[in-house]
Amino acid sequence: MSTYIEELLSIEPVFWLLKFEGAAYLITVFIVLYAAKLVYDLFTPFSLNEQLTNEDNKAIAVSFSGYVLGVMIILLSIFHSGTAIEGGINSQVDLLKDLLATIIWGIIGILLLNISRVINDKLLLSKFDNMKELVKDKNVGTGAALFGSYVGSGLIIRAAIYGESTGWTEDILTTLIYFIMGQIGFIIFGWVYQLISRYDVHEEIEKDNISAGVAFGLSLVAISILLSGYIISYSSLPGFAVWFVMGLFVLMVSRYIVDKMMLPGSLLDEEISKDHNWGAALVEGTVAVGIALLMVPAFLG
Repeated sequence: MSTYIEELLSIEPVFWLLKFEGAAYLITVFIVLYAAKLVYDLFTPFSLNEQLTNEDNKAIAVSFSGYVLGVMIILLSIFHSGTAIEGGINSQVDLLKDLLATIIWGIIGILLLNISRVINDKLLLSKFDNMKELVKDKNVGTGAALFGSYVGSGLIIRAAIYGESTGWTEDILTTLIYFIMGQIGFIIFGWVYQLISRYDVHEEIEKDNISAGVAFGLSLVAISILLSGYIISYSSLPGFAVWFVMGLFVLMVSRYIVDKMMLPGSLLDEEISKDHNWGAALVEGTVAVGIALLMVPAFLG
């Protein structure tokens, strides 16, 4: 009992919280986020500031929020890979190395996120011009789909760079391999999702159907959770392919479950395509994300 009370009243965590290293990492995060905005502006044909303030463009706000969250997810993985917290000169050197590595991997992640946007434009959401939908039409459905894509890509990149470093060359090569595999997985998932849907996903998103964008975006997050969970646990590419097929099957079944068990008396596809019911879309996406979160520890440990 006395030990329990001592732990409750211990002030040791206070000293941990007041260490300089935490503030240094937080400053580094803001530097990387600023770099992320600069790169975003560089790769997009519009002014982010103008669209968010003067134009009050909610579609770009949703899309950019996913981009920022994707960057944060990547940085989270870098922090989990280990940091220097002990005192001394050697620790200070290690801290500088950690901060530099954080900036470098943050920049790599930012570049990959912007590459994923191009891939999504050309292959995942290829039936319409994403930039036109975001800027001219202010299509929140497109913004929601891109939100899911950015967050999903961030999860994949996070998983690829998670853990102890084995050398810059191998680390970067591994990151690129699994980034490419993740993007291929996105494209295949998008094709299968369209195949089992009773409506044209691209057409509905293009018609400013927010519910279609929400459902598709959350489904992208769900498949990304599954793929990133495998990448953190294993390195085998054949295993990755098998796990992707398993996850794809389970997510498609979850969509059927939502249709028949949680929304009885109405078709999920009609709620999304005809009624533009984003509440039903949110339920579909939430169930998919929840099942993905449960599958990772259930199958991968």
